[in-house]
Amino acid sequence: MGRSLGYFDSDELDRPELNKCPECECYFASDECPLCGKVCPEHMRAGNRAAVKKPKKTRNSSGRVQFIPWFFSWWFITMMMFFMPVVGIVLLVTSPHAKKWKILFAVLAAVYFVVVHLGGGSYLLNRFLEKNPVNDDISREAYVEKCEELNFDEFFRTYYEHEGEYVTMELTVTERLEDLYDSGKYYVYYICRVEGSDHYILLRDCQLENKLTFMGGDMIRVWGENAGEQIVETYDDFYRSICLNVAYAQLIG
Repeated sequence: MGRSLGYFDSDELDRPELNKCPECECYFASDECPLCGKVCPEHMRAGNRAAVKKPKKTRNSSGRVQFIPWFFSWWFITMMMFFMPVVGIVLLVTSPHAKKWKILFAVLAAVYFVVVHLGGGSYLLNRFLEKNPVNDDISREAYVEKCEELNFDEFFRTYYEHEGEYVTMELTVTERLEDLYDSGKYYVYYICRVEGSDHYILLRDCQLENKLTFMGGDMIRVWGENAGEQIVETYDDFYRSICLNVAYAQLIG
């Protein structure tokens, strides 16, 4: 029959210079299809057919099937990222996946570890953006004026009834503590002995200005708010006591 009469062409989408049979989908130069013998309709003749859009060429379009080992599968890399991050990173870097997908996966993994492994996303916010528990947006003078001097024995017996009330007292610092499980900014506490008694109280360091770092033996006057009973856990032990959120403090001896 010959190529000039009619033929199939799997490598080209269209032959605009030839007629095309709508049933056999072959191209030919005569008026009749060389396969079925039907006359080519006008809308399928050369010059009358609508142009066919050619698909964009893409890389790796040879048709070859590439088999990826199971340990390079995304599900396995993801599992390793959870349980053995070092192995997961090695698998990700050495896998045959496209570079853009590797970068995207690495970014998502980094976001996950920051959000989940650093305190459910609250760690960074608490460290740098946490609002001071005693920030009343008033001057030091006005804050001090609101604080009442209390008899500690009375305060100790009824502290749970007066949480949030403003108090002031003189104390002697005995020890500085850092709460191991408090991820906020205000995680420093002091154990203090109440002047004139054998009672002890916790101070949570929330100082608003002229911040001081206390040492054992310092005699101080503090102004703050009753925070109720608090538990501070350290590497060695935990301490449980009534606590004041200290807004202002002053060394007196």
